[in-house]
Amino acid sequence: MQIEINDQKVICDDGLSLTEVLRSQNVQTDYVAVAVDLTIVPKTEWDGFVVRDGSKIIIIKAVQGG
Repeated sequence: MQIEINDQKVICDDGLSLTEVLRSQNVQTDYVAVAVDLTIVPKTEWDGFVVRDGSKIIIIKAVQGG
C-alpha cells in the first residue's frame, strides 16, 4: 500500500499497525504526536490502529525552547 508520512510517499505492507509503520520507517517515537488523516491518534492506541492505503500521517516532534 502507499501512504504519506510528513508529505513523503512511502510504500509498506497492508494491515500494519501505526506502531509497525513507524518502526519500519525508523521513526523515533519518544516525544512525538502522530496524526492520521488529520486526527491525532493517542500513543496508547498505536498498536491497534491499522493504517489504510492512502493514509496521510503527520509526525510532530516536541522541541524545547526558551
